[in-house]
Amino acid sequence: MDKNGKILLATLSGIGAGIVAGILLAPDNGQTTRDSVKRSLTKAGEDMERTMKNWMSKLEKSGTTGAGSSLVMHGTWDDVKGQLKQNYAELTEEDLTYAEGKEDELFGRLQIKLGKTKEDIVSMIDNIRNSLK
Repeated sequence: MDKNGKILLATLSGIGAGIVAGILLAPDNGQTTRDSVKRSLTKAGEDMERTMKNWMSKLEKSGTTGAGSSLVMHGTWDDVKGQLKQNYAELTEEDLTYAEGKEDELFGRLQIKLGKTKEDIVSMIDNIRNSLK
């Protein structure tokens, strides 16, 4: 775990140094430079999210963390919620209420309503999110 933390810190430091160097040495005007930096940061963020999901998935599979710890719900929860409502008509708006940091409450409501395990619920939500990308 300590090794992974060092790798993550080194990666973030490298990204930061690259951004600073890019801004200082940029031959383009301000708007073009800002657009370029924004694209770079977006790509770096997507790469970091993908890397973190892979690490969390490996930790889950090894039993180091509990099921569901790699689930990240932001930005597309309304889409996931809509798909869940289509697939399971018995789910209400209240059943699908999600508050950041309270995933276990959501999982508990869905487990009761759908009669599935937490692992099944997590897998189902991840599958829906992946199909929406």
